[in-house]
Amino acid sequence: MTQLDLVVFGLALPLTVAVVQILKEAAMPTRYAGLAALATGIAAGLLVRLSGIGTGPIALAALTGAVAGLSAAGVWSGTRALRE
Repeated sequence: MTQLDLVVFGLALPLTVAVVQILKEAAMPTRYAGLAALATGIAAGLLVRLSGIGTGPIALAALTGAVAGLSAAGVWSGTRALRE
């Protein structure tokens, strides 16, 4: 059984939150934030893995990035719901 790389996850999550926030401030429609978080998470996961920080197969880094991206979207929407 293969496990997600927590190093990749730990680095991809804040990168994803930051990039999506920058995109939203640059006039990206909010309805695309989830898709942008997913794509950014995958890219961040691959970037972290290819930089030599993470371990394991590339596909696992992409999956870990996707989970981080979806988590980032959930963190953002949960925080927004608490503020309202």
